[in-house]
Amino acid sequence: MSDIKDFTLPDLGEGLEDGEIVRWHVEVGDVIGLNDAVAEVETAKAVVDVPSPYAGQIVERHGEIGETLQVGALLVRIDTSAATDGGGGQGEEAEVRASSGLDADEEPQPLVGYGQQEAAPRRRRRSSGPSHDPDSLVQAPARPLAKPPVRKLAKDLGVDLAAIAPGSGPQGSVTREDVRAAEEARTEPRAGARGQRPAAQAADASVEAASSGEKAIPGFRGRRPGEIERIRGVRKRIVEKMETSRREIPSASCSRDADLTELFVLRERLTEQARHEGLDLKITPLALILRATVVALRRYPTLNARIERPDDGSDPGQIHLLEHINLGVAADTDRGLVVPNIKDAHHRSTAGLASALADLATRARDGSLTPNEVTGGTFTVNNYGAFGNDDGDPIINHPEVGILGIGAIRERPWVVRNEHGDQQLAIRRVGRFTLAFDHRVCDGGEAGRFVTEVADLCEQPARLLLHL
Repeated sequence: MSDIKDFTLPDLGEGLEDGEIVRWHVEVGDVIGLNDAVAEVETAKAVVDVPSPYAGQIVERHGEIGETLQVGALLVRIDTSAATDGGGGQGEEAEVRASSGLDADEEPQPLVGYGQQEAAPRRRRRSSGPSHDPDSLVQAPARPLAKPPVRKLAKDLGVDLAAIAPGSGPQGSVTREDVRAAEEARTEPRAGARGQRPAAQAADASVEAASSGEKAIPGFRGRRPGEIERIRGVRKRIVEKMETSRREIPSASCSRDADLTELFVLRERLTEQARHEGLDLKITPLALILRATVVALRRYPTLNARIERPDDGSDPGQIHLLEHINLGVAADTDRGLVVPNIKDAHHRSTAGLASALADLATRARDGSLTPNEVTGGTFTVNNYGAFGNDDGDPIINHPEVGILGIGAIRERPWVVRNEHGDQQLAIRRVGRFTLAFDHRVCDGGEAGRFVTEVADLCEQPARLLLHL
């Protein structure tokens, strides 16, 4: 007798309202185990694998690839009786329950796993009846792994992702370089029995492309003039965050230039020492700046705070000075701006910060951050200097109350004192720190002192040794 269970799209992290189906892991007729992933879904914060809370046979699948489903919408329907049919009633669900310690009448709960990492290939059972023949075990063809911008580029260029998968990216994902290489290989003139493409034909094609306005080279991340992009996923989250920040936070800013020459000297020594101790770790200038930021936030705690008040404005509310520092680092990715944060940064050493920073940056680029890692931040650092920008106007990441921007660190003329105390010009590595702060919570005097403290610590990085 069939026992059909409805599995709806769960809340995948901190009140998310919807998710877009990126890939299906199952087909109708597949028999799955408890916690097997049924679909890969992109939310406003991360790409997640959605595991099934039931073992059984997939009888219905709702939603197409690229379709956005609301939380609570039906995702799949599962015949749980298929999990225990045959084999003397000792089906897959029973085996999972026995190994996990679940009671027979206990409702299974989903164990949500996050990220785009390719799981080991599963041999799913396709069934047309209550009994299952082991010879019927098949593996459904996998959809090529590729990020949404890469899929868009492939579609624009007419490249079949399946034909070039697996790619050169993590877990065999197809990259933009793979797509462009495939396009170049397809359009190169061919020599041989048919000869090369006639020059007249090439000229005609060039005229046709020019007259139609077609661009031979796509723009940044595959975009082309005239296109229309739907606001969804990470972009939707960015829109919401930026609108809320500008609407609700009366922000102000202050800046300070700093001589970071000694910071670069220290990071080279620390990197060399880390490798001498057998650590595969590179200490970057940003890691040391993060360490200085943590120290300064302890001295000026109003910048690591929250303002809380009733929605109706009936009470001025309270300012909560936070004990923990979850340090956000803005990351530019193919999916847009994401801000993962280093949890409890105040408990981490410089090496610990450098390691966490490298890990989050890598996983931000490959889309495997978890929702927990992109929520709960208390202060953000934005290194727009990595794009060659000397200055910027950082927007506070609501509901935080401050964000520190870092400009490009360049060699510039700088006044220094020699060993005799005389002033002289020298070429030094100089960068600009810009703090945007919530003026409801922090006054200009405190904000100015904070950014100066960060700059002083980076100019004399040995001072960081005085602090835990």
